[in-house]
Amino acid sequence: MIREILARPQDIAWLPWAVQYFFFIGLACSAVLFAGWQRVVSRQHSNPLEFAALILAVTAVVVAPLALNADLHQPARVWHFYAHFTPWSWMSWGSLFLPLFSLLVVAYFMVLTYSRLWGRALPRLLAGLALLCALSAVSILLYTGREVSILRAQPVWFSLWLPLFIFLSAWQAVPSWLAAWLWRNRQYQHKLARWQLINLVALAAVTLLWASGDSLSGQALRAWVTHTPMLAALPMVLWLLLLGLAGANLQKKLSIPLLVAQGGIALSLCWSVRWLLLMQTQTLPKYNILVNPYSLPLGSEGLLAIIGTFGLWIAVIIAVREGVSWLEQKVSGGKTFEGEMHHG
Repeated sequence: MIREILARPQDIAWLPWAVQYFFFIGLACSAVLFAGWQRVVSRQHSNPLEFAALILAVTAVVVAPLALNADLHQPARVWHFYAHFTPWSWMSWGSLFLPLFSLLVVAYFMVLTYSRLWGRALPRLLAGLALLCALSAVSILLYTGREVSILRAQPVWFSLWLPLFIFLSAWQAVPSWLAAWLWRNRQYQHKLARWQLINLVALAAVTLLWASGDSLSGQALRAWVTHTPMLAALPMVLWLLLLGLAGANLQKKLSIPLLVAQGGIALSLCWSVRWLLLMQTQTLPKYNILVNPYSLPLGSEGLLAIIGTFGLWIAVIIAVREGVSWLEQKVSGGKTFEGEMHHG
Protein backbone atom coordinates (compact mmCIF):
# COMPACT_ATOMS: atom_id res chain seq x y z
CA MET A 1 0.00 0.00 0.00
CA ILE A 2 1.36 3.38 -1.03
CA ARG A 3 0.59 6.45 1.08
CA GLU A 4 1.23 9.89 -0.29
CA ILE A 5 1.51 12.94 1.94
CA LEU A 6 0.79 16.30 0.35
CA ALA A 7 1.98 19.54 1.89
CA ARG A 8 1.78 23.13 0.81
CA PRO A 9 3.55 26.28 1.99
CA GLN A 10 1.97 27.99 4.98
CA ASP A 11 0.74 31.58 4.85
CA ILE A 12 2.58 34.18 6.92
CA ALA A 13 0.56 34.76 10.10
CA TRP A 14 2.36 37.81 11.53
CA LEU A 15 2.42 40.82 9.21
CA PRO A 16 4.83 43.82 9.22
CA TRP A 17 2.39 45.55 11.59
CA ALA A 18 3.72 43.22 14.30
CA VAL A 19 7.29 44.29 13.56
CA GLN A 20 6.26 47.93 13.91
CA TYR A 21 4.53 47.24 17.22
CA PHE A 22 7.53 45.41 18.68
CA PHE A 23 9.81 48.20 17.46
CA PHE A 24 7.86 51.09 18.98
CA ILE A 25 6.87 49.38 22.22
CA GLY A 26 10.50 48.36 22.74
CA LEU A 27 11.61 51.97 22.33
CA ALA A 28 8.87 53.19 24.67
CA CYS A 29 9.77 50.72 27.43
CA SER A 30 13.50 51.32 27.14
CA ALA A 31 13.13 55.09 27.06
CA VAL A 32 10.84 55.26 30.09
CA LEU A 33 13.21 53.00 32.05
CA PHE A 34 16.06 55.33 31.12
CA ALA A 35 14.00 58.35 32.19
CA GLY A 36 13.15 56.70 35.50
CA TRP A 37 16.80 55.94 36.11
CA GLN A 38 17.66 59.59 35.47
CA ARG A 39 14.97 60.56 37.98
CA VAL A 40 16.70 58.38 40.59
CA VAL A 41 20.36 59.28 40.02
CA SER A 42 20.12 62.91 38.92
CA ARG A 43 20.03 65.74 41.43
CA GLN A 44 18.94 68.29 38.84
CA HIS A 45 15.48 69.79 39.15
CA SER A 46 15.27 69.87 35.36
CA ASN A 47 17.20 67.01 33.76
CA PRO A 48 17.38 67.26 29.95
CA LEU A 49 18.12 63.54 29.60
CA GLU A 50 15.01 62.56 31.53
CA PHE A 51 12.78 64.90 29.54
CA ALA A 52 14.20 63.88 26.15
CA ALA A 53 13.84 60.18 27.03
CA LEU A 54 10.20 60.79 27.98
CA ILE A 55 9.59 62.48 24.63
CA LEU A 56 10.85 59.32 22.94
CA ALA A 57 8.70 57.18 25.22
CA VAL A 58 5.46 59.13 24.86
CA THR A 59 5.70 59.42 21.07
CA ALA A 60 6.51 55.74 20.63
CA VAL A 61 3.74 54.65 23.00
CA VAL A 62 1.20 56.54 20.87
CA VAL A 63 2.15 54.66 17.69
CA ALA A 64 2.69 51.17 19.13
CA PRO A 65 -0.95 50.35 20.09
CA LEU A 66 -2.16 51.54 16.67
CA ALA A 67 0.24 49.15 14.94
CA LEU A 68 -0.86 46.32 17.23
CA ASN A 69 -4.53 46.99 16.53
CA ALA A 70 -3.83 46.88 12.79
CA ASP A 71 -2.00 43.57 13.21
CA LEU A 72 -5.10 42.05 14.83
CA HIS A 73 -6.82 42.44 11.42
CA GLN A 74 -10.26 42.92 13.03
CA PRO A 75 -10.80 45.78 15.51
CA ALA A 76 -13.53 43.75 17.23
CA ARG A 77 -10.87 41.35 18.47
CA VAL A 78 -9.71 44.04 20.90
CA TRP A 79 -13.10 43.91 22.63
CA HIS A 80 -12.94 40.12 22.81
CA PHE A 81 -9.86 40.33 25.02
CA TYR A 82 -11.93 42.09 27.68
CA ALA A 83 -15.25 40.30 27.17
CA HIS A 84 -13.62 36.87 27.20
CA PHE A 85 -10.54 37.25 29.38
CA THR A 86 -8.35 34.14 29.48
CA PRO A 87 -5.76 34.17 32.30
CA TRP A 88 -3.58 31.55 30.59
CA SER A 89 -3.08 33.77 27.53
CA TRP A 90 -0.25 36.29 27.42
CA MET A 91 -2.21 38.33 24.86
CA SER A 92 -5.11 38.66 27.29
CA TRP A 93 -2.77 39.97 29.95
CA GLY A 94 -1.28 42.29 27.37
CA SER A 95 -4.71 43.81 26.79
CA LEU A 96 -4.51 45.03 30.40
CA PHE A 97 -0.80 45.84 30.54
CA LEU A 98 -0.66 47.95 27.36
CA PRO A 99 -3.39 50.53 28.12
CA LEU A 100 -2.10 50.92 31.67
CA PHE A 101 1.44 51.45 30.44
CA SER A 102 0.31 54.01 27.87
CA LEU A 103 -1.65 56.00 30.45
CA LEU A 104 1.23 55.97 32.94
CA VAL A 105 3.77 57.16 30.36
CA VAL A 106 1.49 60.00 29.24
CA ALA A 107 0.86 60.97 32.88
CA TYR A 108 4.61 60.94 33.66
CA PHE A 109 5.31 63.14 30.64
CA MET A 110 2.51 65.61 31.44
CA VAL A 111 3.51 65.99 35.09
CA LEU A 112 7.18 66.46 34.19
CA THR A 113 6.24 69.03 31.55
CA TYR A 114 4.13 70.90 34.09
CA SER A 115 6.98 70.76 36.61
CA ARG A 116 9.49 72.15 34.12
CA LEU A 117 7.29 74.92 32.76
CA TRP A 118 5.93 76.20 36.05
CA GLY A 119 9.10 75.58 38.07
CA ARG A 120 7.55 73.22 40.61
CA ALA A 121 9.69 70.27 41.65
CA LEU A 122 6.95 67.73 42.57
CA PRO A 123 9.65 65.18 43.57
CA ARG A 124 7.37 62.64 45.24
CA LEU A 125 4.77 62.59 42.48
CA LEU A 126 7.41 62.28 39.76
CA ALA A 127 9.30 59.58 41.66
CA GLY A 128 6.08 57.64 42.14
CA LEU A 129 5.16 57.91 38.46
CA ALA A 130 8.68 56.90 37.44
CA LEU A 131 8.45 53.78 39.63
CA LEU A 132 5.00 52.85 38.31
CA CYS A 133 6.14 53.37 34.72
CA ALA A 134 9.20 51.18 35.33
CA LEU A 135 7.09 48.35 36.77
CA SER A 136 4.61 48.70 33.93
CA ALA A 137 7.43 48.68 31.36
CA VAL A 138 8.73 45.41 32.83
CA SER A 139 5.25 43.91 32.48
CA ILE A 140 5.12 44.98 28.82
CA LEU A 141 8.58 43.55 28.11
CA LEU A 142 7.58 40.30 29.78
CA TYR A 143 4.31 40.10 27.87
CA THR A 144 5.73 40.94 24.45
CA GLY A 145 8.67 38.59 24.92
CA ARG A 146 6.71 35.65 26.25
CA GLU A 147 3.91 35.82 23.70
CA VAL A 148 6.58 34.96 21.11
CA SER A 149 8.96 32.74 23.07
CA ILE A 150 6.25 30.26 24.14
CA LEU A 151 5.56 29.19 20.54
CA ARG A 152 7.04 25.72 20.10
CA ALA A 153 6.12 25.66 16.41
CA GLN A 154 8.90 28.20 15.78
CA PRO A 155 12.07 26.67 17.27
CA VAL A 156 14.08 29.91 16.93
CA TRP A 157 11.54 31.74 19.09
CA PHE A 158 11.21 29.06 21.75
CA SER A 159 13.82 30.42 24.17
CA LEU A 160 13.93 32.42 27.39
CA TRP A 161 16.81 34.38 25.86
CA LEU A 162 14.43 35.95 23.34
CA PRO A 163 12.65 38.42 25.68
CA LEU A 164 16.00 39.69 27.00
CA PHE A 165 17.38 39.97 23.46
CA ILE A 166 14.32 41.94 22.32
CA PHE A 167 14.73 44.34 25.25
CA LEU A 168 18.48 44.90 24.81
CA SER A 169 18.16 45.45 21.06
CA ALA A 170 15.76 48.32 21.81
CA TRP A 171 17.67 49.57 24.87
CA GLN A 172 20.82 50.13 22.81
CA ALA A 173 18.96 52.61 20.58
CA VAL A 174 18.04 55.00 23.39
CA PRO A 175 21.50 56.58 24.06
CA SER A 176 22.12 57.21 20.35
CA TRP A 177 18.65 58.71 19.86
CA LEU A 178 19.16 60.99 22.87
CA ALA A 179 22.58 62.07 21.64
CA ALA A 180 21.08 63.08 18.28
CA TRP A 181 18.09 64.81 19.92
CA LEU A 182 20.28 66.77 22.34
CA TRP A 183 22.88 67.64 19.74
CA ARG A 184 23.29 71.14 21.15
CA ASN A 185 23.92 69.78 24.65
CA ARG A 186 27.28 68.26 23.80
CA GLN A 187 28.22 67.71 27.44
CA TYR A 188 26.08 64.55 27.48
CA GLN A 189 27.84 62.85 24.57
CA HIS A 190 30.49 60.97 26.57
CA LYS A 191 27.97 59.80 29.16
CA LEU A 192 25.60 58.51 26.48
CA ALA A 193 28.50 56.89 24.62
CA ARG A 194 29.42 54.88 27.73
CA TRP A 195 25.78 53.76 28.03
CA GLN A 196 25.83 52.75 24.38
CA LEU A 197 29.00 50.69 24.79
CA ILE A 198 27.62 48.87 27.82
CA ASN A 199 24.36 48.14 26.00
CA LEU A 200 26.13 46.85 22.89
CA VAL A 201 28.37 44.54 24.92
CA ALA A 202 25.36 43.21 26.84
CA LEU A 203 23.45 42.63 23.59
CA ALA A 204 26.41 40.73 22.11
CA ALA A 205 26.80 38.61 25.25
CA VAL A 206 23.13 37.60 25.28
CA THR A 207 23.24 36.80 21.57
CA LEU A 208 26.30 34.58 21.96
CA LEU A 209 24.85 32.76 24.96
CA TRP A 210 21.60 32.18 23.07
CA ALA A 211 23.26 31.02 19.87
CA SER A 212 25.83 28.78 21.59
CA GLY A 213 23.32 26.89 23.73
CA ASP A 214 22.36 23.26 23.21
CA SER A 215 18.65 24.03 23.34
CA LEU A 216 16.36 23.52 20.37
CA SER A 217 16.22 27.28 19.88
CA GLY A 218 20.01 27.63 19.89
CA GLN A 219 20.38 24.85 17.33
CA ALA A 220 17.67 26.36 15.14
CA LEU A 221 19.28 29.80 15.39
CA ARG A 222 22.67 28.46 14.31
CA ALA A 223 21.07 26.57 11.42
CA TRP A 224 19.18 29.65 10.29
CA VAL A 225 22.34 31.80 10.38
CA THR A 226 24.19 29.14 8.36
CA HIS A 227 21.50 29.02 5.69
CA THR A 228 21.03 32.82 5.48
CA PRO A 229 24.49 34.30 6.13
CA MET A 230 23.80 37.54 4.24
CA LEU A 231 20.71 38.35 6.29
CA ALA A 232 22.44 37.45 9.55
CA ALA A 233 25.40 39.67 8.61
CA LEU A 234 23.24 42.83 8.49
CA PRO A 235 22.73 43.28 12.27
CA MET A 236 26.37 42.30 12.85
CA VAL A 237 27.55 45.09 10.53
CA LEU A 238 25.23 47.61 12.21
CA TRP A 239 26.47 46.49 15.63
CA LEU A 240 30.10 46.96 14.60
CA LEU A 241 29.39 50.43 13.20
CA LEU A 242 27.71 51.46 16.45
CA LEU A 243 30.55 50.02 18.49
CA GLY A 244 33.05 52.04 16.48
CA LEU A 245 31.05 55.27 16.76
CA ALA A 246 30.54 54.84 20.50
CA GLY A 247 34.25 54.19 20.98
CA ALA A 248 35.15 57.25 18.91
CA ASN A 249 32.69 59.34 20.91
CA LEU A 250 34.53 58.47 24.09
CA GLN A 251 37.72 59.93 22.62
CA LYS A 252 36.21 63.10 21.16
CA LYS A 253 32.77 64.54 20.65
CA LEU A 254 31.13 63.51 17.40
CA SER A 255 29.97 66.01 14.82
CA ILE A 256 26.27 66.59 14.25
CA PRO A 257 26.10 64.50 11.03
CA LEU A 258 27.77 61.58 12.83
CA LEU A 259 25.36 61.87 15.75
CA VAL A 260 22.42 61.74 13.37
CA ALA A 261 23.98 58.80 11.53
CA GLN A 262 24.60 57.00 14.83
CA GLY A 263 20.97 57.48 15.85
CA GLY A 264 19.77 56.18 12.50
CA ILE A 265 22.02 53.12 12.66
CA ALA A 266 20.88 52.32 16.20
CA LEU A 267 17.22 52.50 15.17
CA SER A 268 18.02 50.39 12.10
CA LEU A 269 19.61 47.71 14.28
CA CYS A 270 16.57 47.71 16.57
CA TRP A 271 14.17 47.39 13.63
CA SER A 272 16.17 44.92 11.54
CA VAL A 273 16.53 42.29 14.28
CA ARG A 274 12.77 42.42 14.80
CA TRP A 275 12.15 41.96 11.10
CA LEU A 276 14.53 39.01 10.95
CA LEU A 277 13.09 37.40 14.08
CA LEU A 278 9.41 37.96 13.40
CA MET A 279 9.16 37.83 9.61
CA GLN A 280 12.08 35.89 8.18
CA THR A 281 11.71 33.03 10.66
CA GLN A 282 8.11 32.57 9.54
CA THR A 283 9.44 31.41 6.19
CA LEU A 284 11.11 28.43 7.87
CA PRO A 285 9.23 25.09 7.68
CA LYS A 286 7.14 24.18 10.73
CA TYR A 287 5.24 21.00 9.90
CA ASN A 288 6.85 19.99 6.60
CA ILE A 289 10.07 20.40 4.65
CA LEU A 290 8.79 23.24 2.49
CA VAL A 291 10.04 26.79 2.91
CA ASN A 292 7.18 29.27 3.19
CA PRO A 293 7.81 32.03 0.63
CA TYR A 294 7.12 35.65 1.51
CA SER A 295 7.35 38.82 -0.53
CA LEU A 296 6.70 42.24 0.94
CA PRO A 297 3.45 43.65 -0.53
CA LEU A 298 3.23 47.33 -1.35
CA GLY A 299 -0.15 47.93 0.30
CA SER A 300 -1.37 48.37 3.85
CA GLU A 301 -0.15 44.91 4.87
CA GLY A 302 3.40 45.59 3.76
CA LEU A 303 5.49 48.57 2.71
CA LEU A 304 2.70 51.10 3.22
CA ALA A 305 2.28 49.92 6.82
CA ILE A 306 5.99 50.41 7.52
CA ILE A 307 6.17 53.86 5.91
CA GLY A 308 2.87 54.93 7.47
CA THR A 309 3.82 54.08 11.04
CA PHE A 310 7.20 55.78 10.75
CA GLY A 311 5.50 58.80 9.20
CA LEU A 312 3.01 58.89 12.05
CA TRP A 313 5.85 58.71 14.58
CA ILE A 314 7.60 61.68 12.97
CA ALA A 315 4.33 63.62 12.96
CA VAL A 316 3.76 62.88 16.66
CA ILE A 317 7.34 63.94 17.50
CA ILE A 318 6.82 67.26 15.68
CA ALA A 319 3.45 67.78 17.37
CA VAL A 320 4.87 67.12 20.85
CA ARG A 321 7.90 69.32 20.30
CA GLU A 322 5.90 72.21 18.89
CA GLY A 323 3.26 71.81 21.60
CA VAL A 324 5.86 72.06 24.36
CA SER A 325 7.51 75.05 22.65
CA TRP A 326 4.12 76.78 22.39
CA LEU A 327 3.48 76.20 26.09
CA GLU A 328 6.93 77.57 26.92
CA GLN A 329 6.15 80.76 25.04
CA LYS A 330 2.80 81.13 26.77
CA VAL A 331 4.23 80.55 30.23
CA SER A 332 7.23 82.82 29.71
CA GLY A 333 5.19 85.61 28.15
CA GLY A 334 6.52 85.17 24.64
CA LYS A 335 10.14 84.52 25.64
CA THR A 336 11.17 80.97 24.95
CA PHE A 337 13.24 79.20 27.58
CA GLU A 338 16.82 78.33 26.78
CA GLY A 339 16.10 74.69 27.50
CA GLU A 340 17.06 71.72 25.42
CA MET A 341 13.60 71.41 23.90
CA HIS A 342 13.97 74.81 22.24
CA HIS A 343 17.45 73.95 20.98
CA GLY A 344 16.63 70.35 20.06
